[in-house]
Amino acid sequence: MPGGAVGELLDAGRLPGPLAGSRLAFPAALTAAATGLLALLHRLAWTAGRGRIDTALSWDHYPTFYANGTVPVALALAGLAAGVLAGLLLRRAIAALAAAAVAVGALWAAVHSALPHLWPAATRVSSLREGARGDGIWVGQGVLTVDGDQVAAPCYTTIVPGCEASLSDVHAISFYRDFHPAAHYWPLQLVASAIVLAVAALLAYSAFRILRHRTP
Repeated sequence: MPGGAVGELLDAGRLPGPLAGSRLAFPAALTAAATGLLALLHRLAWTAGRGRIDTALSWDHYPTFYANGTVPVALALAGLAAGVLAGLLLRRAIAALAAAAVAVGALWAAVHSALPHLWPAATRVSSLREGARGDGIWVGQGVLTVDGDQVAAPCYTTIVPGCEASLSDVHAISFYRDFHPAAHYWPLQLVASAIVLAVAALLAYSAFRILRHRTP
C-alpha cells in the first residue's frame, strides 16, 4: 500500500468528495498494477520451474497458492482502503498504517480459514487397503460405514498394527476424502478475491461517507 496515500488523505476532509476520490484513484491503480505484476512474475517463474526443478512447491502449498493468483491484488486494495479509512479516523499516518496492517492481517486470516469451503469440494472414495486418497487442498476425510455414514477414521492405513481391527469396529468399508483438485484453483482464487474486494469496497465507501460528512 503506498504510504503517501494515507498521508494525503489526512487532509482530504477539507476537499470536495470528487476531488478526494480522484486523489485516491491513482494510488489504487498503482497498487493493483504493482501487486498484479509481482503475482504474474511469480506465476511465470513457478510455471517455468514446475516439473523441471525438484524443489518447486506444488500449487496447493498455501504461500504458492496465494502468490500465484489474484488474492494478493485484492488484499493490497483492501489494505489501501483500510489505510485511508484509518487515516481519516485517526488523523495520524503511522497509526493508520499500523491499523491497516492489523485489519488486512485479520481479513487474510478469515479468508484463509474459509478458503476450503468457498467452493464445492470433490470427494474421492478409496479402499481400506489403499488408504485415503486425493491430492490438493484437503477439506475433510474419514471412513464410510456399511450404513453409508461418514465417521471419523480411527486410523488411515492398515499397515499400522491394530488399524484393521479398529476399522472393523466402526464397520468401515472404505475411506473418503473431500478435497480441492488443481481444477479448483481459479474458482477458489476468484471467490476469495471477490470477498476481499467486497470488503475493500465497503471500507472505501465508509471513507467517502466520512469525507462527505466532513465536507461543508
